[in-house]
Amino acid sequence: MAMKHHTYTRMIGLLKIILPLMALAVLGTVFLITKDDGFDPGFTFSQAEFDALESGSFLDNPQINGKTADGDIFSLNAERIEPESQDLQRIIASNLVSNFDFTSGISVEIIADTAEILMGEQLLVFPDGARIITSDGYDGTLKTLTANLETGYISGEMIEADGPLGHISAEIFRISSVGAGSNGNRVLSFEKSVKVTLDTAE
Repeated sequence: MAMKHHTYTRMIGLLKIILPLMALAVLGTVFLITKDDGFDPGFTFSQAEFDALESGSFLDNPQINGKTADGDIFSLNAERIEPESQDLQRIIASNLVSNFDFTSGISVEIIADTAEILMGEQLLVFPDGARIITSDGYDGTLKTLTANLETGYISGEMIEADGPLGHISAEIFRISSVGAGSNGNRVLSFEKSVKVTLDTAE
């Protein structure tokens, strides 16, 4: 009987040491699994994608996700991306559809045959123009367009768009932030030589 009691006491003592260690191990595993390095503003490619692009290859149907400094979420879906130079500073995307979901509630879709991803500047450039569709009812085309993947600032030139009020054209189009941080509202603005044709149809 004394032997059984001694064994029981020893087992309890071991469990007092082992169980806290196991709890720490489980917590450590949870933090490791949920650790996400993708919360930095902008985006990066995975090592496998970098290796493929550095070898001069292309990537078919890639999906690139990221977040701006203010917490806006964006995704880039292309038919193909391939490097223009070996240093990967300029990457060409074909048949690109990009989506921006701003924390203010506005969402934007940008569609283009060709776009350039400038890695160092974290810019998405549409030198040959693009179509832009906004959640508040604007659908238009621009001669050029640039989206900053770090700040979420979008600007373009020579827009022709149809919206809630009718047709609108302008030399400059912007989606900019008013206010600081994630509480700032995103505002669409048309500037320079703005012309509006009101839709009076009932």
